[in-house]
Amino acid sequence: MAEISAVEARTLLGRAFADDPLMVWFFPDGEIRPHACAAMFGLFAEHYLVAGRVDVVRRGGPVAVAMWQWPGQEEDGGPDPEQLPTIGGLMTALMGAGRAAQIGGAMAVLGELRPPEPHAYLHLLGVDPGCRGEGLGGNVLDRGIAAARSDGLVACLDTMNPANVPFYEAHGLSVRHEVPLLEGGPTVWSMATG
Repeated sequence: MAEISAVEARTLLGRAFADDPLMVWFFPDGEIRPHACAAMFGLFAEHYLVAGRVDVVRRGGPVAVAMWQWPGQEEDGGPDPEQLPTIGGLMTALMGAGRAAQIGGAMAVLGELRPPEPHAYLHLLGVDPGCRGEGLGGNVLDRGIAAARSDGLVACLDTMNPANVPFYEAHGLSVRHEVPLLEGGPTVWSMATG
């Protein structure tokens, strides 16, 4: 696995997810969205760099990253709730209490969609927007899927971007569930290998 810093990861993920349907729903203001995404994903990056699997492609700087949760890690794959900021606290600061609670409630369904058997969960996969279409996302995805397979695990993920479904299908994942989150929110495609 290649090295990446939390700063590099949050910057890459903030740019990669700036046009993602879930992030558009979370943060409707296009000017602040990359910053809000970077702040949120920075917390996850810090966590996964310590307690997860991280695969990276670098070309000088990082151009693609995948962050996985393996069995035995914290169930939500998130940062330590004793450290600040927390995901919930950050979301409340960025969205306001009511909207953060509404979105948090809608996102709670994701855990229920995961396979019951032990699995490796792909939480984040991002490619620099200027490098899309070059196979970099498939590169980091395939590394994680191969590692899951060698550990006897199902690989799974949730995507809210319909354009990503064929990409993941081409790498051996299939849709297990398709669920709309809330009225006005995106649909989630819960996918897994096997």
